[in-house]
Amino acid sequence: MDVSTTQLQPSNLNKVDATFSKKKKKSSEASEPNSSTSLIGVATFLRDNIRTVGLELSRNIASEMLIQENSNMIIQENVQTL
Repeated sequence: MDVSTTQLQPSNLNKVDATFSKKKKKSSEASEPNSSTSLIGVATFLRDNIRTVGLELSRNIASEMLIQENSNMIIQENVQTL
């Protein structure tokens, strides 16, 4: 059977166009949240949050070290007085 000469009926063309339009619309809607602007925004947000968490961790570690040093000094003073 040779289908190379078969032509689509006008009603079939409308269905094909409608289907293609829907698929094209869906794919463009799906790609909107992944635009470069929103990706850059998310990356910047994450970078800032990571930096903030890093600073907080550094402060907490420094604070813990100070507490540990002060505890050791107090223990040594108490041992010397005994």
